[in-house]
Amino acid sequence: MFADDICVFCPSVRWLQRILDLCQAYAESHGIVFSCNKTVCMTFKAKSAKSTVTPLLTLGGQNVKSVNQYKYLGIVLDTELSDDKDIQRQLRYQYCAANKLRASFFRCSNAGKNVLFRSVSTPMCASQLWCNFRKSCMQRLRVAYNFGCRAPHNLPWGASVSSTRFNVTFLPLRLCYENTRTCFSKDAENLTTYGCVL
Repeated sequence: MFADDICVFCPSVRWLQRILDLCQAYAESHGIVFSCNKTVCMTFKAKSAKSTVTPLLTLGGQNVKSVNQYKYLGIVLDTELSDDKDIQRQLRYQYCAANKLRASFFRCSNAGKNVLFRSVSTPMCASQLWCNFRKSCMQRLRVAYNFGCRAPHNLPWGASVSSTRFNVTFLPLRLCYENTRTCFSKDAENLTTYGCVL
């Protein structure tokens, strides 16, 4: 039997070890085996703390490895609670997607290229959760996004993507980011309204 990922948050190491022991007891009574090779622990550092203590945790008699960075459900998390690494992941994706569009759909019409760009590059995974990042990281992402607007049309670097010959208006990255955050906030409010707990 294969199970999906499990993520456990605890305010203290003692409680985390207690929950891991409960998980192990449940697993043993139901014929489930946890993979200790894929199990990791990450300690999120408080802003006021200068350093963190690496906890010694065990699961099924084996030590759980502590990491400073981990990719969980496609989102890059780190101990500093910084979104810079996840923005860099999105930046690499923007360049890859733009180059793939340019190489695979160079014979497509301009309108088709614009639709493809919007469907591939505009929805940014987990961008609505970004709140702790350096401006320079967001600036580099903006450059990558603008490159993605130009690349399918083979426009030179610095050319305006709002040219009338393409019959399209691209949303700037800032507005895309704000729109996703607004939609996420509204969805969260609707969930709490209907009795769901986030």
